[in-house]
Amino acid sequence: MAVVKANAYGHGLIEVSNILHSFGVEVFGVDNFEDALLLRQHFSEVQIVVLGYVLKKDLTLLVKSKIELVVYNFETVKILNEAGIKSGQKARVHLKVETGTSRQGVLLSEVNKFIDLLRQMSHVELVGLSTHFATAEEGGDNKFLVQQLEEFEKAEHQISKAGFSLEHIHCACSAAIILRPETQKTLVRAGLAMYGVWPSEKVKLAIPDCELKPVLSWKSRLAQIKELPAGTSVGYARTSVLEKTSRVAVVPVGYFDGYDRGLSSLAEVLVHGKRCQVLGRVCMNMMMINVTEVPEAKIEDEVILLGQGGEDTISIEELSNKAQTIPYEFLARLRQDLPRIVL
Repeated sequence: MAVVKANAYGHGLIEVSNILHSFGVEVFGVDNFEDALLLRQHFSEVQIVVLGYVLKKDLTLLVKSKIELVVYNFETVKILNEAGIKSGQKARVHLKVETGTSRQGVLLSEVNKFIDLLRQMSHVELVGLSTHFATAEEGGDNKFLVQQLEEFEKAEHQISKAGFSLEHIHCACSAAIILRPETQKTLVRAGLAMYGVWPSEKVKLAIPDCELKPVLSWKSRLAQIKELPAGTSVGYARTSVLEKTSRVAVVPVGYFDGYDRGLSSLAEVLVHGKRCQVLGRVCMNMMMINVTEVPEAKIEDEVILLGQGGEDTISIEELSNKAQTIPYEFLARLRQDLPRIVL
């Protein structure tokens, strides 16, 4: 399963899905119903699985659109059955088992009750079983992951014993795909690693001979350049003051676009392959950088916010660490309507 939730981790839902589909990917995972419908408009035959919650009012259209749903509430299954009867087609569902994240999922003690309910539903077909690991990115012997897997396999045994034949049994996220082959059942859920980003530093260190290549670069252009004397303050609250005469450039990207305000006066960008410091506070729609050491810089020159320029690279790990967050969050917050260009 290609997980393309959160606008394909900020990379662009349709752009990424088109590429994946061209390489033969036939199962896509999203978090919400709206994304599922958008994918269905573009791909009439692929399997689309909603991993998150869908409102009761949308379940009928979900069934009609042949979109699959991860379930864990008894009421949802009953409504799906009614929708299936009305539409004349079966709702396809994946049962999620709670094994240790305390998020979505049916407790192991309730699996048999869920099985009994499903047997009564003429228009609900159980096609999948899933869970999610809490510590897959921690590496090491990971006893808690082993414990979760054992719980999941108990549920798998209960389902099998009840006579259900499942198309998809899935619990492996990116970190588990890389580190724990025993978690790879009939389907895996490829997320962050699919985009060339390590799920965590621990996972990266555990596989030193493996290289992941990020597929995303984020670029802008210089909107203005001016020379300012020493002592000039830059940005809101005058948090940055020039120590010497400097060339200051404006970049039309700000926290509205997903460039974290926590990067104020901390991050660097690349102009003509050279690092340029972010000056002062990142604004809503723009930020200022120091291009003093790039005398050739001129208006509308390219600015690399994330990615490679010349022999240097601004990595997602660098930015997320400076912003005191994780690559998942930084990428997922990239503004959805920023142009995505496929090269």
